[in-house]
Amino acid sequence: MTQQTLEALLCERVSAYAASDRPRELIDAGIDNMFKAVVDDTFRSYGDFSKAIKEAVKSALPANVSDMFELTRYNAIVAEALRQRWEQAAVQSLILKSADQAISEVLTGEGLITGEVSLKALLEAFVEANKDEARKEGWERPEIRFEEDTRYSSTHLSIFFDPEPESSYRTSGYSSRDQRNDYGLKHRICVRLTGEERPAASQWESATRIGEVYSACLDDKKIDLKMAVRTSWERMLASLYFGNAVLLVDCELDDFSYGLDD
Repeated sequence: MTQQTLEALLCERVSAYAASDRPRELIDAGIDNMFKAVVDDTFRSYGDFSKAIKEAVKSALPANVSDMFELTRYNAIVAEALRQRWEQAAVQSLILKSADQAISEVLTGEGLITGEVSLKALLEAFVEANKDEARKEGWERPEIRFEEDTRYSSTHLSIFFDPEPESSYRTSGYSSRDQRNDYGLKHRICVRLTGEERPAASQWESATRIGEVYSACLDDKKIDLKMAVRTSWERMLASLYFGNAVLLVDCELDDFSYGLDD
């Protein structure tokens, strides 16, 4: 009798349990846990999805990542490559929007992604960066030289510049020195003029010529990816050499001085 009562009771409770929402809750919880485990496993550092993202980012970056924040061309390449890869991977729009905003904040700024650089602004920044030394040494103006060459199919302009004026260089030391040739100056920019000009703002000014930088040296060393780029004028020069910026030749040799007599 007792056995029949227990059997009947078990049957009743099993039937009641099966008819309740509890099995559905447990099944839902189990499915939740299963999917959570799958997602956690997928996004772990050793998961296939994480590895794929790492490889995509790695292949989008230039060889020397430390220089990307100074050099325009690589900034643009990295930003565009990351955006394309994330779009192709159908990354959720909210994540893509946040990532795009982060890219824009990091890869824009002074001396970075710009379309053109004024030679006058570059040399003014160069003068400003050397004013303290000029004041200490009593220099009136930097040594700046323009050398134009029309022997080839296009016109080439070489800009040589050094913080120390030639007069000071030749009289410094225990004996007078020979005059420095153009390549004896610390810095130079080699420009291929495109032939395009912008009209002058007034009759007393010259038209602005447009050029493309194909060679540049800092401290008589050719710019490369491993070179430290620190000052404003160095960043502008780097964006010309490595980036897509054009040079606006918008100044004359006599436009620049340290202003010590002002």
